[in-house]
Amino acid sequence: MSMVHPTHEQERLDALHRLRILGSTPEPHLDAVCRIASDMFDVPMVLVLLVDETRVWFKAKWGVDGEGIDREGAFCDLTIQNQAGSPLIIHDLTGDPRSAESPLVAGPPNARFYAGVPLALGSGFNLGTFCIMDCTPRPDFTERHARQLRDLALIVEAHLRLHEARVDGEADAARRLKAESALRDSEQRFRLLAETTTDVILWSGLDTTRLYVSPSIRTVLGYTPEEMLGTKPLDFVHPDDAGNFSRVLDDLTSGRVEHASTCQRYRRKDGTWVFMDVSQSLARDPMTGAPAGYVTSLRDITERKADERRIAHLALHDPLTDLPNRTLFWERLAEETRYAAQHGTRVAVLTCDLDRFKLVNDTLGHPAGDHLLQIIAARLLAVVRETDTVARLGGDEFAIILGRIETRNDASILARRIIEAINRPIGFNGHSMSVGASIGIALESGGALDAVALFKRSDMALYQAKAAGRNTHRFHDPAADPASTHPGPLKAEMQGAMKRGGFLLNYQPIIDLATGTIAGFEALMRWRHPRRGELAPSEFIPLAEESGLIISLGAWVLKEACREAAAWPDHVRVAVNVSALQFQQISMEETVLHALAASGLPPHRLELEITETILMQKTETVSRTMRRLRKLGVRIALDDFGTGYSSLSYLHNFSFDTIKIDRSFVVGMSNPRTVAITRAIVALAVDLGARVTAEGVETEEQLAFVRAAGCTDVQGFLFHPPQPAKDIARLIEGGPVRLAA
Repeated sequence: MSMVHPTHEQERLDALHRLRILGSTPEPHLDAVCRIASDMFDVPMVLVLLVDETRVWFKAKWGVDGEGIDREGAFCDLTIQNQAGSPLIIHDLTGDPRSAESPLVAGPPNARFYAGVPLALGSGFNLGTFCIMDCTPRPDFTERHARQLRDLALIVEAHLRLHEARVDGEADAARRLKAESALRDSEQRFRLLAETTTDVILWSGLDTTRLYVSPSIRTVLGYTPEEMLGTKPLDFVHPDDAGNFSRVLDDLTSGRVEHASTCQRYRRKDGTWVFMDVSQSLARDPMTGAPAGYVTSLRDITERKADERRIAHLALHDPLTDLPNRTLFWERLAEETRYAAQHGTRVAVLTCDLDRFKLVNDTLGHPAGDHLLQIIAARLLAVVRETDTVARLGGDEFAIILGRIETRNDASILARRIIEAINRPIGFNGHSMSVGASIGIALESGGALDAVALFKRSDMALYQAKAAGRNTHRFHDPAADPASTHPGPLKAEMQGAMKRGGFLLNYQPIIDLATGTIAGFEALMRWRHPRRGELAPSEFIPLAEESGLIISLGAWVLKEACREAAAWPDHVRVAVNVSALQFQQISMEETVLHALAASGLPPHRLELEITETILMQKTETVSRTMRRLRKLGVRIALDDFGTGYSSLSYLHNFSFDTIKIDRSFVVGMSNPRTVAITRAIVALAVDLGARVTAEGVETEEQLAFVRAAGCTDVQGFLFHPPQPAKDIARLIEGGPVRLAA
């Protein structure tokens, strides 16, 4: 509760209730001040608050829902203890003992920065505050910003004191003149503030004629304020945006809305067009409430639009090679098969795996492997037509779509060119890397096959090419028995390995960046093959999924990981990857419960890692399973985030405890655009209450990047490679790892 002197507190509350302002109707001019503050300080939340005995009431707001909050733990309870006009500024709420335990910091809206100014009546009592909040710390909030905040608070005070005069019924001319003078002063302060902000502030009459234009118009659009006076918005708005702009004005003038934000293109003085964020409010006469004109702010968002285009591009392209990703590949393949069905043309799909790529990664490291993939991507683009599609589907797997070809020989010629191009050595840091290519080809003519069936046939042909000795290509033979090709024997060997205990789990530590301690381990399956040695999941999981063995194999992994994790300290969790086929099973929840019960592992120490492939199914079974598992206390993580088309939407449609950033974003840290987008993605995930783990960190530079981006956890070879279960206790006992400053 408040620490204000009891007598003064009661006098303040008496003055507040005398005004009868709590629960009063919204006042658009106060909302307009909140919007201006949001633009001026680039913060998402602005409030005019009134504080009574136990509640904080929202008199005006921007970016906040609801009508009020409990007074206990609210920052304004501290602010009203200050002298009138003396701001309270907390640059980092988590690091200040006055605010660190506040529910507004621990929970929604997850505030990290606060600046507020007391609002005083004419009697001198502080009845509330005018404040701004942000979800990230703001060490850059300067004394100049504080002065601007105080000036805005004086504008709010002027309106509240005018309200005080009306409520008290003081009709004497002197009091009214004083209130009107305060309003005039507030208008002057508004003009001064408008002249110091980088946004363009405009005041227009009801006919939209501009009566005031702030000086920042010079830098934003290249005009002088004098050149803009007397003009109208439609003189500068792009013709394609004019209709929408007119509809917004109609909505404002008719009173259907009090505020509208739109994106429009404005013509600069040099004739070029720039994207502007246009925020318009209907201004009303404070005495009569009648419409008096419009207040408009313009902000140049050209850079933001460029970032949006970059995000849209990344959603459909592989960050490492800039080739179309799996999502765009499927879109284009569907288009080509539809075209073939309509026009009777032919389309071919070539599925390509690199031979000996794993050897490059194991001997020279992932940077060498990444460099090789980029060179291979460039070579593939060089041998195809402009109308063809080259996509990276993941790892060392590529696919090529040849649309509207004449003969089978067209695909065969391209396959030979691809193999020849890939075979050429590639240099890296004084080393020569050499890989080959196995290619499977499937042809479709006249719409007999859909995109899925065509791709599946090319994948089967790829197995045949590998079985033929690699570094070659094979066409899919419709008459061939799939069971007699390469997957058959491997499937039988896999079944035998499951019976003999030929699979094992290794564990890679997940490091908490705040403390350097091990927060958990990701369980990674390996197959001890009697002839081929230890096989990574990428070499046998696709076959396990295709054959249905993944159900029993996944159940074993879950049970074994829980059993081994039960011996670890209570704060250490275990993360287990779950395939899409597993998650579709009705028995998935039962499988998890059985693993937990058999091991004694508490549910909150188990984290299931799922991929976008699972979420794309959108089946009721998947949604129901996720809800029930989280209700049990099991954590859910979204793995490989950022590699799919709809990743951002999944953050809103599903609840996740952890978001795992794909290593391709870590590798792309040298690209400024990728850096900006990574930070935005991390900020969004943290705002939604999820921890963020960066995968594949291998260098100190990458560690510094993910820490600066806001990631909470990290894993990668910089700290530890995957370890056998017998070494886990030693790792944990070793204490926190060293994290560079």
